[in-house]
Amino acid sequence: MSDPLDRYVSRIEEACGEKGDYIVILRYDKQREALERILSRCEVEKTISGVMIKATYRGLSLTLFTTGKILLKGVKDRVEAERFLMELLSD
Repeated sequence: MSDPLDRYVSRIEEACGEKGDYIVILRYDKQREALERILSRCEVEKTISGVMIKATYRGLSLTLFTTGKILLKGVKDRVEAERFLMELLSD
C-alpha cells in the first residue's frame, strides 16, 4: 500500500501571512477521492456555493476548495501538517 501523501498530495506550501497556515495542492486525478475521504472525517461548518467548504478536524481548521486546494490553519509546522493529512487521507 502506498503512502496517502504520495497518492493524493501534489505539494504542500507554507502560506503567506499567519504562521502555521499551509496550502495543500491535491493531485489532479485524485482530487475528488481525496476530498471525499477528508470530508468523511471532518465536521463541516459551512459550505459556500458548493465551491468552498469550511470544516474542522481535531481542533484544526480546514478550508477545502473543489479546485483541489486545501488551507490548513493553525498547525505548528510542516511535520504536523503532514501528520494531519496522513490521518485524514488514510484508509
